[in-house]
Amino acid sequence: MALKKTQLLTLAGFGVLLILLMAMRTKPQDLLVREKSRSLNLQSTDVNILKQEAASSLSDNNKTRIQLLEAQLEEASDEERIEVYKDLSSVWYDAGEVGIAGHYAEQVALGLQDASSWGIAGTTYALCVKRSEKDKEQSLCLSKALEALENAISLDPNDLSYQTNRAVILAEHPPAENPMQGVKLLLELNKNFPENVSVINNIAKFAIQTNQLEKAEQRLLGALEIEPNNKMTNCLLAQLYGAKGDNAKASVYQAQCK
Repeated sequence: MALKKTQLLTLAGFGVLLILLMAMRTKPQDLLVREKSRSLNLQSTDVNILKQEAASSLSDNNKTRIQLLEAQLEEASDEERIEVYKDLSSVWYDAGEVGIAGHYAEQVALGLQDASSWGIAGTTYALCVKRSEKDKEQSLCLSKALEALENAISLDPNDLSYQTNRAVILAEHPPAENPMQGVKLLLELNKNFPENVSVINNIAKFAIQTNQLEKAEQRLLGALEIEPNNKMTNCLLAQLYGAKGDNAKASVYQAQCK
């Protein structure tokens, strides 16, 4: 018996679905990282605009250094290019152009593909978000900081600094669709690693910002028991007691905040 048109369409639909299911296989971790890397690299044209805008404010010395390093790139091997990218990142950083410095740190990470390099790129871009006064640059650096740190996390999930930095960025710049994401990530890290002082400090910092001084004090005093000489803990306690009007205690901790 001949199949009806609707039956043929149904069979064809099942055939397409089967092909899609066969094609959807789990990708290896290194492939996922490479795909993220390509996604990051597609935005490099935006950095060219930043370079054009920054050119007029560069000192003659920095201009010369940058021109020499860019000339070296044309003749450099892959291994040599990584070292030149490191130098370019350093020059742009010294010139106060942290977004461009982040771009070259990213080029290093694209070449080395290790967690440490992606972590450096992520934290450099994060610094750009704090320092830049241009909305366009802030937006670019924010997205790149998060993606770079996600790369670092995927390559080394056991290094909590990458997860902490990503959570802090999300807490400081909460996404509209999930404004509590960063704070929740920090609390989850604290739950899993209760003696990690960096995580405790960052939770306390946001507690101080929202005037939850008692909670912040409890966390910071606990952190001090773990690491008595931790500079950030002492600085935050000085800030906290200053906010509470306890200048005597504030001065004690301020002395350790150096």
